[in-house]
This record gives sequence, structure tokens and C-alpha cells, in this order.
Amino acid sequence: MNTFTSIVAALLVSFLATNVVAQTTQELRNQALAETLKPIRPGVPGKSPFWNQASRQFIWVPAFDFKTVDGAATYIFTISTATGGMLDFESHDPHASLAPVWNRLPVGTTTVKVEAINKEGESLGTASERTFHRAAPFRGPYAAPVVPYSESAAIALKGAMGESFVQNWRTTGKPDPTYPLYRYASKITGALISGCAMYAMQDPKPADADQAIAIGRAAADFTLSISSKEGTPLEYFPPTYHGAKPTTRENDDWTMLISPSEVCQGYLDLYDVTHDEKYQDAAKRIVKTYAKLQLPDGSWYLKVDNTTNKPFAPIEMVPSVVIQFLDRMVTQYHFDDAQAPLDKAVKFMMDGPVKTFDWNAQFDDGKLRGPYENLSKHEACLFAGYLFDHGQKDLATEILNFAEDQFVVWEQPPASSAKFMPLNEWFTPCSCEQFAMFEPISGSSAFMIVAYMHAYEATHKPLYLAKAESLANELTIAQKQYDGRYPTRMYKTKDRTYWINSTVNTARAMQLLASVEKGK
Repeated sequence: MNTFTSIVAALLVSFLATNVVAQTTQELRNQALAETLKPIRPGVPGKSPFWNQASRQFIWVPAFDFKTVDGAATYIFTISTATGGMLDFESHDPHASLAPVWNRLPVGTTTVKVEAINKEGESLGTASERTFHRAAPFRGPYAAPVVPYSESAAIALKGAMGESFVQNWRTTGKPDPTYPLYRYASKITGALISGCAMYAMQDPKPADADQAIAIGRAAADFTLSISSKEGTPLEYFPPTYHGAKPTTRENDDWTMLISPSEVCQGYLDLYDVTHDEKYQDAAKRIVKTYAKLQLPDGSWYLKVDNTTNKPFAPIEMVPSVVIQFLDRMVTQYHFDDAQAPLDKAVKFMMDGPVKTFDWNAQFDDGKLRGPYENLSKHEACLFAGYLFDHGQKDLATEILNFAEDQFVVWEQPPASSAKFMPLNEWFTPCSCEQFAMFEPISGSSAFMIVAYMHAYEATHKPLYLAKAESLANELTIAQKQYDGRYPTRMYKTKDRTYWINSTVNTARAMQLLASVEKGK
């Protein structure tokens, strides 16, 4: 082959490769767009609830609880778009989805008005009106990673181990009072224990791995020392709050029953690296208390008084995080005592949130709200992952779609969130946490990445991998600007708030993504 022929051949190969990539990218975008034209669990009056009454945004086409009007024969839907345009369609059903115009709506603030029309063609007035953010569908892949995912996780974990409020455990064996978030004893300390184990278990093993394990042990042993004593109503349960200033949301006398399962993930991660039976034994005791306190319907009260186990409010837990813990005890450690409470909790989910779609937010720093007022994707992502792992792909897909639809921002954040930070300050793609705090959170991106990985491993759909990679790539970009940290809030103007549990969860997601990609 002469030089000219070689050059032509090389150019042809390059052109074909570029064309294949472009074609694949367009196919992913087309698939993502097509999927959004089917409503997610639309409500049916008198049969199933409309879960989206407080929603901020929609990627998937919505249907709303617009009321019927006496004497109406049809309804005219008029949509005012973000760019000043107007679209309309007619339906005999005021609850009809916006599918006839959905793929023609530009991203941004959108208002839909429904006018009732009688059989003579006369207007009966405006029946309903709703304003929302028409969110961008996935149009990635977006950007490129600054560093490989495994390296990104290693950088973040090393930085976390070097924090003064983490190193303090080595010298005092207690939480550093200068880090006020330690008042969320189970969430923060449990994540720290996991972070120490994750750091020590890296390959190659870090030179200071033993120091990290010493920190993890100190944090775990301290948590054991402040847990409820044997014979008390919440025996062996670690506290949700420790050293908290009493408020209407936080009090050392209250426990959120999701907390023990959060700590137990740390205990088990530490056991995996140390093989110290006391940490696994602690998890086993907590399983038994969960079984003892489980309500007849299979769930638990969300928040209770430590001394009496009486509920703070008549609100039951969406027990995804407990299911994740119990399932680990069954599948990884073959602890049979976890099977019965696990089965009951899963049944509760199938009879409850899976039918109602009331994915109620459960944060220890937030106030308790009524049905559908403050939804979150954490519980949905965790349970979708469980369902993907147990062969229920269709149901898992619907729940994962809900999480993306309501909380992922691929581009152009909603105008309503500008009150937190100017929209051009957001790192996107990203994910928000809950309706009540619709801000870009690194740990929320992590929840979505992990859920996408469960979906990808169950279905092998490239779109799930592309979505996970797009979120992960932006995390590496934000991490670089924050000198190795994953910023808790994904803003370009540096935000000094640092929840270490968000960093640990994100590092775990990055490790999982790297592992899945390696095994492709």
C-alpha cells in the first residue's frame, strides 16, 4: 500500500468511526426523547392518585388532576411556552396528558390552561391552570470526565480522610465539635465509617490505610457506645441526633427509624475489611430490633420518641433504606433472621408507595410533611435498584423514570430555583434532592448513577450507561474546581457547606461505575 492509499484509508477509518459515534449519540437521544412521550403513572380520578400536585418540573409528559366541569362536552388545552409561543389541542378528558404537543414544547417555564366547552361550542370558562418547568430530555452524552472515575473516587476519599474533623477521631475517639454536622449521628458517622473502609480497600492499598481503619473503628465504637441500651424500646439502635440543639426538627430525644440501617451499612463495610465480628454482631442485633418494632403492614413509624417508641407524627417510613440493609444481610451474610422483616417491608412497598407513588422525603434535617407535598428520589432510586436486582424490570423502570423526571436536570435548571443561586452557576447535568430543596446535590447525582447502574446491569441498555456517565463526568468537573472535593451543592461559586456523607456516597457511585465499565 503506497503512502497516498494509506492516508486515504486512515481518513476513511476516522470518518467511519466519527460517523458511528455520531449515529450512536443520535440514537441515544432519539430513544431518550421517545421514552418521555408516555406519562409516568398518570392518575385516574377515583382509582389512583395524581402524585404530581407539587412537582417542579417534568421531563416525561405529565397529566394533571384537572377537574371536570358540569355541562362540558370537551376541553381546550392552551399551552403558553417558555419562548412566548402558544400551542393547543382538544380532549374530551380534562385529565388527558400533554402528549399531543409535548415534543414541541421548548425548555422553560410553561403554563397550561384548560377551557371547558359545552355541546353548543360555548365556553364555560377556565376549568384549571398549571405552571411548571418543561425540563430538557437527555441530549447527551455531555462533556467528558476530567479524570477516570476510579481516580476521581480515590481523590475524594483521600481528601476526606485528611479533613481535620476526620483526623480528630484518632486522637479523641469522639466527634469533632467544630464540625456541626456530626449532630446527625447516624447519617454522618455511618457514612464516615463506610468512607474509611472504602479508602482502605482500594487497589493498590493506600500507605495510610491502617490510619483510616483506626478512624473508622473509633467512629464505630463511639456510635456503639451511645446506642440504645439492651432492654429499652429501641434497644441497640444508634441515635439520629447527638448533641443537637433542640428545634421543631431536631432533638436528641427523637429517632428516625431509617437511622440504624444507615449506620449498619458502615458497620458492615468495616467488618468486610477488618473481619471484626463485633461490627457484624451489631448489625445482627439491629435486624432483630427492626423485626420487633415492625408494624403489621410491614413498615415502621418514621420518627419516634427514644424512650417510648411512640411516633412523633402518624407518618410511616418509606423503608427503601431498611430494605437495602436487610437485603444485604440476607444475600451477602446469609443472616436468615433478616428474611421475614425484609419480605414484610417489600410487601409494604408493593402495596403502598409503588401504588400511590408517594415517595415522601425522609431527611433528618427536614420537617415532616403530608402526602405528595415533598417527594424525593432517594427512596425511589433505592427500591428501583432492588427491583432491578430481583427481576422486576418493568416496574423498576417506571420508578427510575419518576426519579429522573422529577429530579434530574440535564440542562437549563428551572427558573424557580434561581432563589438559591443564579442558574448559570449550576453544574449540569446534575440531580436535585427533594421538592423542598430543589438544588443540585452531588450525593443526589450519586443516587441516580447507582440506580442507572442497577438498570444497566439488568437490561444492558446503553442509554442507562450514557446517563450515568453524563452525571459522573460533571461530578469530575465540579470536583476539579473544588480542589478534589465533591461539592455538596453543585455550584460554580464555591459553597463551603460540606456534608461528608454526600462525598462518600458519590465516591461509592464512581467506584461502581468504574467497575461496571471495566466489566463491559
